[in-house]
Amino acid sequence: MNINIRQMQKRDLQQLAEVYTLVYQKFDIGEKWTIETSKKLLSYWFDKQPDLAFVAEYESKVVGAFVSRIKPWWDGNHISDGEIFVHPDYQKKGIATKLSIALYEKALKKYDVVSFDAFTFKKTKFPLRWYLSQGFVQNEDWTIISGNIKSILSKLKSK
Repeated sequence: MNINIRQMQKRDLQQLAEVYTLVYQKFDIGEKWTIETSKKLLSYWFDKQPDLAFVAEYESKVVGAFVSRIKPWWDGNHISDGEIFVHPDYQKKGIATKLSIALYEKALKKYDVVSFDAFTFKKTKFPLRWYLSQGFVQNEDWTIISGNIKSILSKLKSK
């Protein structure tokens, strides 16, 4: 399979939003993305750091992407969070690996990164198992928290 990895362009965002939405519909992990909300998210990442936004093409068709950003940290620059996704029909063909290599090489060369910090899903085997196979480890010191702002405000105001 001849996959082309290239820098993302603003014109790619619509197609990528369609692919991103399809991925989340297919794997049904509880997040209900629409093309509109997907495009907003991908635009956010692209606008923050376009040099760390890569697209995968197969026969001139956009089939996936990896976007992220650099965050300075106490021990050096970290790749911070991001989104990597591949159209369900093109998964398990090494595309996400190629996207990862492109982004990591660019981040290492341009920003001298020392780490990649991200969040992934624990309730499904994929993609956590894929990350672990690359040498990532689960950080037992960290946890993800989330709260409803109206509920939080109500609790804060009642104290």
